[in-house]
Amino acid sequence: MTSKKILKRFSSKIKIVVFIPGLFILTSCIKTGQVKIKGALKNCKSQTLYFEKVDVFKVKPIDSLTMKDNGRFSFSAAAKLPDFYQLRLADNKTIRLLLEPNDKAVISCDVYNLHKTLVIKGSKGSELLNRLLNNLEITKSKLDSISKIFINSDDESVKEELTSQYKRIIEQHRKYSIGFILDNSTSLASIAALYQEIEPGRILFNKARDIKFFKIVTDSLIKIYPKSNHVKVLKVNTDRLLQGYNSQKILSLAKPENFILPEISLPDTRGDTLKLLSLKGSYVLLSFWASWNKESINTNIKLKDVYEKYHKEGFEIYQVSFDKSVKQWHHAVRFDELPWISVNDSSFPNSVIALNYNVNNLPWNYLINKNMDTIIGKNLSPDELNKKLSELFN
Repeated sequence: MTSKKILKRFSSKIKIVVFIPGLFILTSCIKTGQVKIKGALKNCKSQTLYFEKVDVFKVKPIDSLTMKDNGRFSFSAAAKLPDFYQLRLADNKTIRLLLEPNDKAVISCDVYNLHKTLVIKGSKGSELLNRLLNNLEITKSKLDSISKIFINSDDESVKEELTSQYKRIIEQHRKYSIGFILDNSTSLASIAALYQEIEPGRILFNKARDIKFFKIVTDSLIKIYPKSNHVKVLKVNTDRLLQGYNSQKILSLAKPENFILPEISLPDTRGDTLKLLSLKGSYVLLSFWASWNKESINTNIKLKDVYEKYHKEGFEIYQVSFDKSVKQWHHAVRFDELPWISVNDSSFPNSVIALNYNVNNLPWNYLINKNMDTIIGKNLSPDELNKKLSELFN
C-alpha cells in the first residue's frame, strides 16, 4: 500500500503553498521605501543567485549575481507594501523572505543543509514565515519516515499503529497551525498557514468548519492591507468558500421533494460549457479527479470498461478535473483516451464545487439517479459501480 493510500484513512499531510506570500506587520500605514538584504551563503561558489519577488500568480525577477568564494551577496528593491520575495539558486534551492519597506535583512546559511542552518535577522516577517516552514519540514520528515515503514511492512497490527501515529502527527501540526493563525491574524504570513498542503490540491484546512479561519484572517488583513494583491485574492477565495458553505446549508434545510443537486457548469476540453443537470434522464457518475493523482489515473483506466458496458443503456460520467494546468489536464484526457464528459475546475483547492460536494480526497465520486435529485452511491470503486449499475439496469 502506498503512502497515498494511507491518506484515504484520514485527513492530510502538510506542505506550504508558496504562491500566496505575506509579512508580519502590526501597523495599518503604507510605508514607502526599500527592502535591503545581504549576507553570506556557504558552499555555493560560482553559482548564480537570483533575487525575485513572488507575486500571487508569478515570480518576477529583480536582480542576480554570481557567487564568489566568500559567498557574500547584497540586493535591494523599491517597496510600498509588505511582500513575498525569495533568494533562489540555479538548482532551485530557495530561501523565502517576507519583507516590508525599510527592512534590512541579514541572511546566512549552508546551502548543503539550508533549512537547519538558515539564520535571518532584521526582518520579523521572514523570521515568522521560516518558523512556519521549519515546523513544516519537521512534520514532513516524520510523516515520510512513517510512510516508508508502512509501505515495507506486512504486519497489519503494525500498519494500524503507524496509521494512528500518522494521524496524530497531522493533528499536532493542525493545532500548531491554528495557533499560528490566531496569534498572527494581522500578518500576511497567516495566509501561508491557511494554504498548507500535503501535496498539490490536498490542503490541511479543507473542512467546512475551517472557513472561520479564512474569515478571521481576511477580516483582519483587508483592513490593514486593502491594496495588497495577496489580500485581494484571499478575500475572493474566502467569499467563494462562504458562498459555497451557505448554499450547502440551504440545501440541508430543503424539503426532500424540493431537493436539487448543486449545479456544476464548467468548460470541457473544447472550451464548451457543459452543465451537470443537463444530463437528467441518465444515471450519472459525478467523478472528481486530477492528473497528478495516481489513484485517480488507475481508477479511470478501470472505469473505461464500466462506461463502455453501460453507456448505451443510459449511463454517463461527468468528470471534474482539479488540475490547475489546463494543458496538463488536456494531455491526460487525450493520453488515457477518456470517452466521457471531462470538465475542469482550476480554482481547486479554493473550489466552491469541492465544498458543495464535500470533496476531501481524490478520487471521489457520487452516483446520481435519473431525476438528478438523489445520490444513490458514494465513492464507489469500479467493481462496486459495475455491480450497482447491473442491478439498476437489470
